[in-house]
Amino acid sequence: MEQERAEVLSRAGNYAVVHLLGRAFPGLHVQGDTLAALRTQLAGAARALRERQGDAEVLDELDATVEDIDAMLSFYAETLSRHGIKRPY
Repeated sequence: MEQERAEVLSRAGNYAVVHLLGRAFPGLHVQGDTLAALRTQLAGAARALRERQGDAEVLDELDATVEDIDAMLSFYAETLSRHGIKRPY
């Protein structure tokens, strides 16, 4: 196993903004179970949309997943701003 130093800039719930030494920009570390849950939500919604186009319940699930990802992106952007780091996007 390789050991590498990283700086944890901020933590929130199941994710953290982490800056690996030698990288230009920090990354977002997401717990494996959280990432798997997001993937499951997206895959389920995609499958349901193929089967039942226009299903409001499916669209609600997609909206909830997008909101979760938006919260992660906001946390990432706020953390970078607090540390004086420009966003890579």
